[in-house]
Amino acid sequence: MQSAAQTGLCGAAPSLSRSSVVSGGAIPRHTHVEDVHPLRLRLLLEIDRTGSISAAAKRCAIGQPSASMHLRTLETAVGQRLVIRNGRGSKLTPAGRIVASHAARMLATLESMHWALDALNAPSMGELAVAASQTPSLVLIPPVLRDFSARHPQVRVNLRTLPSEMVIREVARGAVDIGIAGEVACAEPVIRKRILIDELVGIAPVGLLSSDAGLVSGEVFARHSLLLGPEGSSTRMITERYLVRADCWPARIWEFDSPEAIKRAVADGSGVSFMSELLVKDEIERGDLVLFRISRLERMMRSIYAVQSSLTELAPQAARFANLMLDGHRASASASSSVEL
Repeated sequence: MQSAAQTGLCGAAPSLSRSSVVSGGAIPRHTHVEDVHPLRLRLLLEIDRTGSISAAAKRCAIGQPSASMHLRTLETAVGQRLVIRNGRGSKLTPAGRIVASHAARMLATLESMHWALDALNAPSMGELAVAASQTPSLVLIPPVLRDFSARHPQVRVNLRTLPSEMVIREVARGAVDIGIAGEVACAEPVIRKRILIDELVGIAPVGLLSSDAGLVSGEVFARHSLLLGPEGSSTRMITERYLVRADCWPARIWEFDSPEAIKRAVADGSGVSFMSELLVKDEIERGDLVLFRISRLERMMRSIYAVQSSLTELAPQAARFANLMLDGHRASASASSSVEL
């Protein structure tokens, strides 16, 4: 998604000449608002995201010397050092993190204003940025995108697939309009509205586990490798939470970056895993994988949410997308798994 800071601002020249970087001290009583330029705020957010001034400058479509000048001007304006540079890159100071948190809100407000103006002048055109975790990206979103595209052919959709923790962070930073994420702990300024309740089920290759109607003991489970997704994944967090609660742990853990890679590795006999039943239905029906449950382990239930910023209103396109997603789920989901958004 192109933020307000990117639109016509990336070539903007700093309003002050070169000045020495402020080393600390109290924030000036009268910060020069004209120096707190959207481009500079976006640059700070990109430094936090990438850990590099040069990479952040590239994302803002400016040169590194210009980026350094913008950064010095912003530091002078707020009276605090915002970035620490070292041999491995750059990171935000405590003051920089405070400014970055406010910067995300300010840029989100500007973006919301642009959306409103776009909707006023050309309601059928625009861009929609969506971030979603693996299960929604693979199962829930495709039919919604097809319907949305048919109804709004002039809206360009940018879908990013990320772990649930990152989805929520991107929504809070204003980097995307709306997110679809699994159940994870959250302290970000977002609103989460439940779409459905999903169950994680145990999957294993045919013949690996000796079981009675799919039920295995914790001791049998502990002899095998457990294949999990990346850190920040809702599926991984829920799986680990339930296994710890049942005092049941595998011999070893292997980490993968996608559910498709996990399913293939399980089918090849590399280990077992827990995954959304929405993702493994076809493989189970074909007999490529078998389901199992661990005795004394509760059913692994988790919610999937639509996520939006609590600081700004949804853009018109995002609101339409959210409504279509809810309507599509209501039309296809069973009464036991459907909840109101």
